[in-house]
Amino acid sequence: MLRLDKIIKHWKEAASLNDNISLYGFWNETVFLTKSGDVGMVFGVSGVDYESLDSASQEYAVKRLEAAFKSFGPGFRVYQYLFKSNRPEIPFESYDDPVVQTEVKHRREFFDAKRDHLYQVEIFYCVLLHGARSKTGAGAALGRLINDPAGALGELRAQFSSSGIKTLVRAQIERDVASLEQRVQGFIRQLGDFMQIELLNHAGQLRFFRRLLNYDDWRIAGVPKSTQFLDYQAVNSDIEAERDYLRVGDHFVRILTMKEAIAETRPLVLDALLKIPGNFYVVTEWTPLPGDKARKEVNKRRRHFNISKTGFISQLGNDQAITNPRDVLVDESKQADIENLGDCLRALGDGQSLGEFSLTIVVYSRDNREV
Repeated sequence: MLRLDKIIKHWKEAASLNDNISLYGFWNETVFLTKSGDVGMVFGVSGVDYESLDSASQEYAVKRLEAAFKSFGPGFRVYQYLFKSNRPEIPFESYDDPVVQTEVKHRREFFDAKRDHLYQVEIFYCVLLHGARSKTGAGAALGRLINDPAGALGELRAQFSSSGIKTLVRAQIERDVASLEQRVQGFIRQLGDFMQIELLNHAGQLRFFRRLLNYDDWRIAGVPKSTQFLDYQAVNSDIEAERDYLRVGDHFVRILTMKEAIAETRPLVLDALLKIPGNFYVVTEWTPLPGDKARKEVNKRRRHFNISKTGFISQLGNDQAITNPRDVLVDESKQADIENLGDCLRALGDGQSLGEFSLTIVVYSRDNREV
């Protein structure tokens, strides 16, 4: 028997794309607000011409950027976006002098002949500050009673007045915005003499968010119609989910994500990504962890590897008082993990920070064979 509810189940569960976008609107000229109460800023950087730098200069550039990122402590999330676009448009000026205009024409023809082998790289950063009290309700207020008694009591009182809730949330967001702007301005001052950094306004942020969800130029272009409903304004393409790819507008899209972290980091460790002959953008997320939480996580993993390096059966069958340690089979890989985690504890003691890192690559093209 054919059941109608099974046929329309996926249609009922499907929702509009903007419902899955966490953006809400613009708080001021450079700060946007999410639906959960987080605030963020987006800025573009010109980058560094690494091909003209030697190894020492590249290491110096990385250390400068690493030191600047330390201004974003726990509670912040730093997203880096690298857009690679093939066949970029190269601007040329027009001149009244016929000799100069002839040379410009020759140069345009030269680049047009090589256009199939040229690409453009753009880098953006999005810094997101998790709202200190983004979770509302009596349960969330009771959970903050120890760390923030004044805020918890104020939110409990606000539960009985709708106007009180609005006033309380606005004051929270204002404090978060002030903290975010202070950290971002400090980041810009540290790298102002090193690279060009541009804070994006309403129009720039809308185009940036549209580039993440749309791949046609005419879908990306435009200006904000309102300071609210940013999720609705950013979505301008239909999405179809196939078995091994996505269809976004007229483009085929594949999404790749990093499953295992690399063993070491160095300058240009991911430069091989630029050799991919296609249009794509790379997204990295860095979430710093508080020092006590990072140390607790490292110690937990050390205990795990210390217990598992000899095996559960060996620990049950041997008497530690009479068994020679040389007769116990030890997994050397687990011992190496313990030593590496010990280096992490020493790095935490030296002032280094640990965090969570993720990397995602989105490849798109009009031809399914290219993705």
